[in-house]
Amino acid sequence: MKAVNNKSKIILDKLWEMAYKNKNHFKLNNDETFIPLTIEIIVRNEISLCHYGKLNGDAMRDPEMVFWKNDNGDYFPYYFRNDWVGFEQFSGEIIDYELIITNKERQKEQAEFADIWMLNIEYQQLT
Repeated sequence: MKAVNNKSKIILDKLWEMAYKNKNHFKLNNDETFIPLTIEIIVRNEISLCHYGKLNGDAMRDPEMVFWKNDNGDYFPYYFRNDWVGFEQFSGEIIDYELIITNKERQKEQAEFADIWMLNIEYQQLT
């Protein structure tokens, strides 16, 4: 199971705190140049990050990722979806608040993508 790197962890901690302080949901929109980021704490140790676009009035995820946070504060992505290309991918499932990885290679790829995405989020929306 691959966690996001330390830089991504710091960024995710900031996003988690923003959502937590706002009843577990926050929309980050610092600059109208970029698509806002919706942050939602799903349950006690899961967070969803999503950019929403619109097509014919329908919300389109571009992308959405869901992360599980372990007791040590590490984040593990296990879900990715992009509606614009019709792509949805699970690499694990949550059972009794624990992440069970069902596809190790896919989960590793999701963590690597998340590390890049977190840098973009920091640059575009947290600075």
